[in-house]
Order: sequence, then structure tokens, then C-alpha cells
Amino acid sequence: MVVDLSLSDDIVDLYLDRTDIAFRIGILPDSSLTAHKLGTARRVIVASPDYLARRGVPVDFADLADHDCLGFNFRRTITSWPIADGGRIVERAVRGSLIANNGETVRRMAVAGVGLARLADFHVRDELAEGRLVEVLPGPSAGDTESVHALSVGARELPRRVRAFLDFAVPRLRAFVQGSGG
Repeated sequence: MVVDLSLSDDIVDLYLDRTDIAFRIGILPDSSLTAHKLGTARRVIVASPDYLARRGVPVDFADLADHDCLGFNFRRTITSWPIADGGRIVERAVRGSLIANNGETVRRMAVAGVGLARLADFHVRDELAEGRLVEVLPGPSAGDTESVHALSVGARELPRRVRAFLDFAVPRLRAFVQGSGG
């Protein structure tokens, strides 16, 4: 057996690209795809200790105007970050000197001290535990969550290779997304 693995943060068309499974974070559009929920990821705003020593620690969301906020260049991404304000979540514009097309690049740039980043907690768990990144503004970013799904074509008659992969991967990914490793 050969596993044909393609990694991309682009939204692929599972039918057109002949892809068995895709992982998506965020709101899913209506489709005929089957979604297997892996969990809910909390988004955190992080920076390296070096960056914070140079630029200061933001104390409230207004302080982000004085910071380099790393972002994403996906069509689905907006140049704002959700923030808790008076019990509701509002989108606040941010600016930065770097945008990238994948979370790994944004994470690495944050660790390198380029700027602040808003990433899924599971994406930066190790760096936070090791002190290479520090969470900032945990109160205002509370409630910033997105669902994580594995998507597949079809529901009833999945090819055996797809069913085998989902049976193996979904429990492990659920544990990872929810924070217990896996």
C-alpha cells in the first residue's frame, strides 16, 4: 500500500482533485461532503519572548496597532482578529509585515520573533510549554474558537482505504485537537 500525501493550506476540491480526505478548520459551507468533527480549536495570540522584549507586551487590543501582527493570505481569511468586547465577539483590524499561506510558516515566524500570531492552540502547544512562545491577551481572545473537521466524499459506501484511514486517524486527531496528545 502507498499513502499519497499532499500538504497544502489551500482549499482543495475533493471531487476535482481526486482527494479522499481533507482537514478543515472553520465554518464549513454546505456541501455533499461528509464531515467528521475532530473537535474545537481555541485560537490564541502568541509571540516570542524576544519579540515581546523588543516591542513590549500588549495589554489590551488597542495596543495591537503598535505591533506586527502576522497573518494569512487565504481568500477566506480576513485581516482582522476576533476579540471579546462587552460579552460579544467583534472583529478588529490588525496589520503586519508578513502574511503567509500556511500555519507552519506563521508559527515559525512567531517563534523567530517576527511578530504576533493568532494560531490554533494545538498548533503552538509545544512552543507554549517550552517557553518559545508566550500567549498574550488571553482574556480578550477568549471565545475565539473554530471547529476542526475531516471531510470525505460520500457517507455510506466509503472506499476501504478511506474507512481504514478515518478509523485510525480520527480518534488520534480528536485527542490531539482537544489537547491530550494522542
